[in-house]
Amino acid sequence: MAVLLVGAVALVVTGCGGGGSSSSEKTGSEESAEGGGAAGEGGGEKLAVGSDIPYPPFEQGKKGSYTGFDVNLMEAIGEEIGREPEFIDSSFETIFRDVAQGKFEAVMSAATITPEREQVVSFSLPYYLSEQAIVVTEGSPIKGLSDLKGKVVAAQQGTTGLALGKEKAEASELRPYPEGPDAINALKAGTVEAVIIDNPVAVKATEELSGIEIAEKVATNETYGIAVAKESTELLEQLNEGLKKTIENGKYATVYEKWFHEAPPKEGLLKAIEEAESK
Repeated sequence: MAVLLVGAVALVVTGCGGGGSSSSEKTGSEESAEGGGAAGEGGGEKLAVGSDIPYPPFEQGKKGSYTGFDVNLMEAIGEEIGREPEFIDSSFETIFRDVAQGKFEAVMSAATITPEREQVVSFSLPYYLSEQAIVVTEGSPIKGLSDLKGKVVAAQQGTTGLALGKEKAEASELRPYPEGPDAINALKAGTVEAVIIDNPVAVKATEELSGIEIAEKVATNETYGIAVAKESTELLEQLNEGLKKTIENGKYATVYEKWFHEAPPKEGLLKAIEEAESK
């Protein structure tokens, strides 16, 4: 994973982005200084976690006080495995390469598990079920994916939303933006006609910003996972066990309800986990 308008949007919908500086431009000491998120009650050894911040409701806030579904869930997992997550703001476009190269230990950034990404990193068991959404201005004649043909469409670079646009939108122009909020700002400014973005982020944006709406939710059967370097097999096992414990003891449901204001789809999530474990 800015003028006055951008500033307002950044607090709400800035997504899967690097907070103004690419992780590829940061030194190790600078990355450590960017750590954020409240310490888990379990304390213990630090766990460096790369994340594209902000991307509400998954990641948001300022350096040193990050929060969101991903942040709080990783804190809960950290409590179970005795590791204290320390979040590092990173560019989503390079985030998988960065974790593979050891710039941090894990990635928790609303990251969809895909075969292409699995060639670079290893993913944990799924922790979130997602889909894409088409966001338009209120009153737009665009009612869904099929109406994007010949239109100027935006998406965040490096995301599955951009991939969906390339595959099915038939847009006259598909513009990749560095950050999710940049795409939303372009829609608000009238320079694009639609945005393809993760549905939870679209919901959050339309709740907080006037003049935009979701034209269609697009079922893509996406699942999010925590990414680690291929060789980090022990850490991956710990994260998987920690995730399952949070589901069993109710911490997962507490975090989910806090950010999405509804009970988690436990049956669907457990099915996705079972399928992942059987592979």
